[in-house]
Amino acid sequence: MRVGEFLSLVREELPRLLPSELRSFRWRQASALLQVYYWYPAVHYELWLQRSRSVVEVGLHFEGEREHNHLWARALAENMALVLASLPRAADLEEWTGWWTRLHYVLPWEPLDERTAHRLAGHLASFIVALQPLLEELRHRYSIPASSLTSPPRPRARRARAMP
Repeated sequence: MRVGEFLSLVREELPRLLPSELRSFRWRQASALLQVYYWYPAVHYELWLQRSRSVVEVGLHFEGEREHNHLWARALAENMALVLASLPRAADLEEWTGWWTRLHYVLPWEPLDERTAHRLAGHLASFIVALQPLLEELRHRYSIPASSLTSPPRPRARRARAMP
């Protein structure tokens, strides 16, 4: 099965696995990942197929401005006992790049078929059910503003200097 078709199956299965109050998500799909979000794209749940590493990541990503992402990470870290107790398996909270942060776990790679799509949709749904109500609470308690970024920041190109 092709990756795009597989991710579409996961996305189509997801609403059936979520309670009614969490079914109105928005989504973005790229070549090897599915992102599900509720407020704005910079804060999203992600299913990332990493064939080269033979793993699939299930995660909650913060890909807004650096300060925004770190505020979310700090809020989760201060509530990590509650976070870990709510998840179906242990997850790692980390700064992933110079500005992104994420809470995630990885699963072993399996053939891309309907059974695997259903299983991975279940993992993603469990992550959303466990974390979205907590994120709502933390967003208000920590007064976390919306991110204005809808895609990752790009490094600035260096201008070549003319030699004297």
